[in-house]
Order: sequence, then structure tokens, then C-alpha cells
Amino acid sequence: MTDIQNSFQLEFVAYFSMHLENIHLQITGSKDTRQRDRYMQLIEMINQAPFELALQKYQQIALADADITMFSDSMIKTAKRLACQELGLPETSADRIE
Repeated sequence: MTDIQNSFQLEFVAYFSMHLENIHLQITGSKDTRQRDRYMQLIEMINQAPFELALQKYQQIALADADITMFSDSMIKTAKRLACQELGLPETSADRIE
């Protein structure tokens, strides 16, 4: 989902990214929650700020992200499923999201 066109898509990507970071922290045992916390702040911002401003913030945060190829398929599927849950989407929606 690289072409984000609205707040709902941005919110999904933020939740997905936050959960992926959280899974990574659990697996590695790392205590560095800064990136996950940035996504949590972005989620709050999405509901309060204009879309363009929130999208700009996401782009800044994403620059510090690890390469998604370092995450396993299982980690990515779990993060998608959790993001769907956060947004009240059916879990089967996660299978259709690229």
C-alpha cells in the first residue's frame, strides 16, 4: 500500500506498521519502542490533523523504518490481521491487502 490516497488507508498503514514494530520488539526482545511509539502518535494525529499533514508525518516516520523484507510472512500476516481488528474490518480483509 504505497499509494495512500485517504485517511482510512493511512490509518490502516499506521496500525499495520505499529503492530509490525510491536511483533519485531517481542521477537527480538528489544526495548527500543521509539518507532512503534511514533506510529501510535501518528494514529492519534490522523484523527485530528488534515490528511496532507498526517501523510507528511507518515512519510517522515517511514524513512526510519526497517526494510520490510527483514520481516517474515507470518509477522506481516499477523500485523495485517491486527490492523484489521483495530479498524473493525473482517479479518479476511487482511488476505486481500497488498
